[in-house]
Amino acid sequence: MLRVKETLQKFYTENDYWTIPVTKAITAFLCFLTVNSRVGFSDVLSNPLICFAAAVLCSFLPWTCIPVFFCIFILGNAYAASLEITLVAVVVLLLASLIQSAFRAGHAVLIALVPLFFYIHIPYVLPVIAGLSLGLMSIVPISIGIMLYYFIEYMAGHTAVAASQGDITAMATAYAGLFGNLFKDKEAIVAILAFALCVVVVFIISQIPFDESWIVAAGAGILTTAVTTFFGHMHFGLETSFIDMLPGLLLSCIVSIAYVFAFHAVDYQRTERLRFEDDDYVYFVKAVPKLKSEDEDD
Repeated sequence: MLRVKETLQKFYTENDYWTIPVTKAITAFLCFLTVNSRVGFSDVLSNPLICFAAAVLCSFLPWTCIPVFFCIFILGNAYAASLEITLVAVVVLLLASLIQSAFRAGHAVLIALVPLFFYIHIPYVLPVIAGLSLGLMSIVPISIGIMLYYFIEYMAGHTAVAASQGDITAMATAYAGLFGNLFKDKEAIVAILAFALCVVVVFIISQIPFDESWIVAAGAGILTTAVTTFFGHMHFGLETSFIDMLPGLLLSCIVSIAYVFAFHAVDYQRTERLRFEDDDYVYFVKAVPKLKSEDEDD
């Protein structure tokens, strides 16, 4: 396994001039396909060739452009659905951009990745990876991504109702219902709270200097998400089933452990504690070597 990991890392590094653009293109294509699979109201944007062309364009642009195109796909499909949904989409996307800009949170690609991971049923892995590697500010784009995921679901479920309204009074009632229900979605509130707590727990535990801290942090993060989601649903009277959550939790746990192995595989048995000093300070250093295959050690 170590030899395979090192071979893949070496291959990716030596060929980053094309592996990085390809990774961007695949990620973007899957994100755009996610939107069209749920709310593909626009015949133009639902065309796979359009998704492919947009993904190829994103491969030459920074990672932050993927959520921008992702939002364009949402807005385009909303426009093709109805005027009411378009107005709500504009407000939601504007609010999302203002929040992301106000906090200067960075890691904007998480905004597009969160809905994708929800639809492939492993959303719990994202806050774990964010807590391990991206820091506490990643809570902002993750929360925005959750908001967009539930908005996509909202679009899919309410377009027909909103589009059927005719007179002014009915349209005003529809607008009020659309905004009221969207921003009071208790399931979305629970998900944002659970993911935020997961990032905090994972980040704090991973910063504590003890053996296997990343593994413990990942496990604690998955458990925090599960417990918070379960009790949050119970508190708000939402339907919940731990059995339905279990496959996603297990898959997320496996992916999280694989991530730790890929980026933080260390040999605690060969830990060294060093002490040296200069004119101003005495330094105590704990050095933990990374796991390497026998061939590389030789």
